[in-house]
Amino acid sequence: MTLGEKIIELRKKENMTQEALASKIGVTRQTLSSWESDITSPNIKDAKEIAYIFQISLDDLLENHLDINCQSSHSILKNLIGETCYIELLEDDYKMDDETLCKVLNIEGDFIKIEFQYGKESITKLVDLNLISTIRKEEK
Repeated sequence: MTLGEKIIELRKKENMTQEALASKIGVTRQTLSSWESDITSPNIKDAKEIAYIFQISLDDLLENHLDINCQSSHSILKNLIGETCYIELLEDDYKMDDETLCKVLNIEGDFIKIEFQYGKESITKLVDLNLISTIRKEEK
């Protein structure tokens, strides 16, 4: 993921417009747009400000291993309603593993309501979003 892509994802996670983020950093929207397009890159002062705004380390912003936690971004998660996904949990669940195909029924507050097959039984379960390590949409 490029630096520009990270800035876009972080900004969208917070439902922030380019104008709003540019204003917080103290640059123009056009400057921010050129960063997001990977035409130019922010200087170290602006990069530190971006990291501060999104409460991540400068290393995480600049390195390629940053995983953006979208648990608080319900607008992104709501796009999964009705979709079939693989959900990996941080805690073991004897009825569910990372190969269990789940249908996302709803996302409300800090919970996701899913449905999956366990043997011949159809199970509907409410899962705390904080217990999910990965959600992977089924490729069709």
